[in-house]
Amino acid sequence: MTTKEAIIAELGDQQILAPDRIARSLVANDQIKYYFTLLQAARAASDHPQGAVVNLHVERMACRLSDDWLDDVVGGTTKGRSGTYRVPHAPDIIRRIQTAMDEMLECLPAADRVGFSVRLTKLALPVLEHGAISGEAIDTLTAGNRKAGDSVHLVVMDAHRAINKLQAETAVEILAGARVHGLSADGRSRVEAFMSGLNRTAPLKFDHLGLGTTATELNEQLLIQNDIGTTDAHVLVVRATGLSATLTYTDIHRQRLKFFTSLFEAFDVTWEGPIERKSEALSEGHYLLTTGTFVAKTEAELKAYLDHLGSRIVFLIDWNRMRKRLRGFVSKRRTIEVLTWAANNDFGHRALLEIGGEHALAEAVEYAVGKQLRYGQRLDDLIGEGNAVEFLRAAMKLSSLGLQQRRSRRIVLDEIKASLRRYFENERLGIFSTAASHVALGYDLAFSVREALEHLGSAKGRDWVGRLAARAVNWEQKADQLLNDAREDIKRFERPASLLRFFEFADDAVDELEEAAALVDLFALAAPTADALQKLRALADLSLLSAQEVVKCVECAASVTRSDVRDDLDEFLAALEKLISIEHAADDALRKMRRWLIEVEQVDPRQPMLLRELCQAIESATDAHAHAGQMLRTYLLEEIIA
Repeated sequence: MTTKEAIIAELGDQQILAPDRIARSLVANDQIKYYFTLLQAARAASDHPQGAVVNLHVERMACRLSDDWLDDVVGGTTKGRSGTYRVPHAPDIIRRIQTAMDEMLECLPAADRVGFSVRLTKLALPVLEHGAISGEAIDTLTAGNRKAGDSVHLVVMDAHRAINKLQAETAVEILAGARVHGLSADGRSRVEAFMSGLNRTAPLKFDHLGLGTTATELNEQLLIQNDIGTTDAHVLVVRATGLSATLTYTDIHRQRLKFFTSLFEAFDVTWEGPIERKSEALSEGHYLLTTGTFVAKTEAELKAYLDHLGSRIVFLIDWNRMRKRLRGFVSKRRTIEVLTWAANNDFGHRALLEIGGEHALAEAVEYAVGKQLRYGQRLDDLIGEGNAVEFLRAAMKLSSLGLQQRRSRRIVLDEIKASLRRYFENERLGIFSTAASHVALGYDLAFSVREALEHLGSAKGRDWVGRLAARAVNWEQKADQLLNDAREDIKRFERPASLLRFFEFADDAVDELEEAAALVDLFALAAPTADALQKLRALADLSLLSAQEVVKCVECAASVTRSDVRDDLDEFLAALEKLISIEHAADDALRKMRRWLIEVEQVDPRQPMLLRELCQAIESATDAHAHAGQMLRTYLLEEIIA
């Protein structure tokens, strides 16, 4: 006994299993729904004559209705004073609904047909008065709310479910995973192309239901239906005739619909819509419909399109759910960007949901940061928008490949944590890049002050010293900007206060050295003695040495990691010890300079004041450098060692 005969024997009625009857019933169902939509659109256009007239031409052609006059029904409908609507060809439309309902029920078993017929007997189609139909009659005919009682629309919906069930049960062949019947040789090869793409990406749905495919052929038109998921309004139907394929797609989420259509940029698909439709049968009350038409030049091109189409459907499953969960980490625009990237690279988002979704991401953040995100705080606030997107892409990829390779979910989660941790490590060290730039400015200033004191011994040196004062102001302004950048970074990442104090002391040193540069310019006017210059140069040498050691401290601190602390920390502490020793030497040098100013008679009375202020500025710079080093030590002990 063949598969087909076995099924027929089990159901006990050979006639209703004729594939062409099932196909005609599905076409009749499409036509009934079209007529319902036509009446609703006609009424809406009459109620709101100033609005745009809905064109249902694409829907008419999709359900195989060749009557052009149907396209003029919506625009030709008028509303009477009594609240009734004069719909062109209304009696014919009602008769067509009755005829299509009879055709729709033909393929069902006798018992089912009787049940539906009894219900329809109690639900008479509206009787038109002089060609007019009331709004109440349209509502009653198209109502889909079961709580309000039975309706013709509900009978159609239930009959459609019965036909779909029958079609699945009576499919006499499984072709590449699809339930098919009545296919020609060309139809078979096209279904195989569609299923090739679908089967390639279907594993990415993991344990989720959906993607069941059925196909049939009637009057040289191939019809492919795919069960995307469990949502009634989420439907995908492909109709292929000749080298043309028309995709009808409905959804309740506008963002998901837009996302899906964006996945076909490699093909010249002509999209119409989306058009919003209302339906009382849905809890949301409405859905969106879009139609995409692709006309191939060759059979191979058509099959390539069908292959691609089949491969994209899996990325619709739980798409909106994932979109909402990613919103807690990046912006709306970036969320769509991540999901599109995951689809275009055949990783998808279902794997990330399988291992925990936003909870897995939050766990990774807590591991990397050491605490949970505050309410309203997003990941891109912590590591930047670009880095956050890059991490989410990595999370999609790691989870998808990990589950496909049947790796432990715990291991996959650990890999995601490690991936995010690297971004935070980079951000942690990023503050040292700012610190290095800041202390480099301090070193440049200390070096220039020391060099300026050398130039004071010559006539040409006066011009050089004058230019230094202007450069010093520019360097000091750059240092202030770096300090502001550091403050924002420290606030954003909630770094210890000791790190902010380091920057503030380092900036104090820059301020003192900028002041010293200005004083050197004035000191050149006082004809400094050789003895005074010698003592100033010795003190400036200490300032330059302290600037060098601060640079070393920053370099060592940036290299200290949680996993390898000892060597880098030893180098840091050695530099800090030398820095403190230099600061003590600068204190002694300042005291000796003060004594010398008292003991030595000055030729120019301006020199004592300038020398005192200049020496104080240079010594204060070394003092600020020492304090900066101490604060950096405190930061490392709090953030790293602890």
